[in-house]
Amino acid sequence: MIIVREIDPADLALFDEWYDALRAGVVAGREAALVVGQEALGFSLRTPGPLKRRIAVGAFEDDRVLGAMLFEYRLTDNLDIVEVEIDVPPQHRRRGIGTALWQWAVTRAAQLGRTIFQSEIGVPGESSPGSAFAERLGLTVEHVEDHLVVPLPYDEARLDELRWSAGTLDGYRLTSWAGVCPPEHQQAYADLHTAMDEDVPTGGMTREVVPWTVEKLQASEQRVDRNYLALVTMAHTLSGAPAGYTLMYLPRADAEHAQQDDTLVLRDHRGHNLGTHLKLANLDQLAKHRTTQRFLHTWTALSNAPMQKVNARFGFRSVEQNRELELTCPRLRPAARALVVDPDDRILLVRFEFDDGPLWATPGGGLEADETLIEGLRRELREEIGLETPDDPPHLWHQEVVAEGHATGYDGVLNEVFLIRTGPFTVGGTLTEAELQAENLHGHRWWTLSELQSAEDRFAPRSLPSLVESVLRNGPPTIPLALGGV
Repeated sequence: MIIVREIDPADLALFDEWYDALRAGVVAGREAALVVGQEALGFSLRTPGPLKRRIAVGAFEDDRVLGAMLFEYRLTDNLDIVEVEIDVPPQHRRRGIGTALWQWAVTRAAQLGRTIFQSEIGVPGESSPGSAFAERLGLTVEHVEDHLVVPLPYDEARLDELRWSAGTLDGYRLTSWAGVCPPEHQQAYADLHTAMDEDVPTGGMTREVVPWTVEKLQASEQRVDRNYLALVTMAHTLSGAPAGYTLMYLPRADAEHAQQDDTLVLRDHRGHNLGTHLKLANLDQLAKHRTTQRFLHTWTALSNAPMQKVNARFGFRSVEQNRELELTCPRLRPAARALVVDPDDRILLVRFEFDDGPLWATPGGGLEADETLIEGLRRELREEIGLETPDDPPHLWHQEVVAEGHATGYDGVLNEVFLIRTGPFTVGGTLTEAELQAENLHGHRWWTLSELQSAEDRFAPRSLPSLVESVLRNGPPTIPLALGGV
């Protein structure tokens, strides 16, 4: 049985196992996959910053990590969006592990009130297992970049040719630095970052551009500097106005790879070979600081023809496509519920009273934003029926219902249903009868399977009798069964 749960990045042995699964999934079948370093990712997860939350999630079987997910969301902007990366090593694929991780992501996003999912996939050919999986989930490609690589050390003959063809830099001066930005350039550098965010092609991706401030720049650079050496060259006019910049990252713990990140020339300063001069100056910096790195990576939008030409002149070749994907989902009210089964295989259901009549359902209720599924289930069962929840109950069903009238202010409901086998107990939670009735809950009943199958009552889900029969006969599924409808 596959169990999905957050991992504690402070548990170093568990984090290492999770990272190994993530890395194995990322690099499989790709010539030049670039993976965030173990030390850098561990630092990011263990010391969260003020702008973004990152959660490491693992898919476990018998306490072994078989799949990994990074679940990320920003805290001060882009508040409808979550970013999801799911990685499953090849030997564990086609078992539903990726689907189980995705179900976790859907529920956590619903808890946060977020409806837009975004992801990135490196695709070395026309398709890949990752792109096929994303397509099945409903994500669509909104933007495509070439992932380009050039070998290091850089070819000196090519550099000499580029310097000759670029000619003399007239009307501008270049300033380079390694590490964090010098104070005297911080405002100009922050403004250039804002211009880069506004200028860079993003296709159909949903993205709110938030201006960079000096304070934001300082905070970002302080976090980055722990694991990456930033190499920056900035262009100014002779009067001191900023005209453009280029940025590389040299990972401190990666012996193989360096990253060419931003290159921007402001529109009023284009047509002077300024981009080429910026890149040449920064390659001089790279030659000084590089140790053993053998590859320089960059990414350029297919629609960015000028930068594609520049990269070709610098000897970059395409190794794969980087596809950015997006999916917008309905706003669903997330809930955790339990199929409670006693020693005689009787099922405990609670009765709801609505305007259109009574409805029998599994006990449980809505999740709060800051609790895990099991924490929410434990709280709900204590309140409604007075039953304690085990640590890892089998996860039976994942149900998404998109329909009006199920939850005020939502487009529908999302139910995660777990199996709890229990001994005899007296049903009675911490909520009073009046509090339960305020939530339309009016009583409970133990049902045998035959009573469920012969009843003319309404159940939620509608196919509850047959679902219960399958659980009693076959046991819980390996991964949660996806249910639709009502």
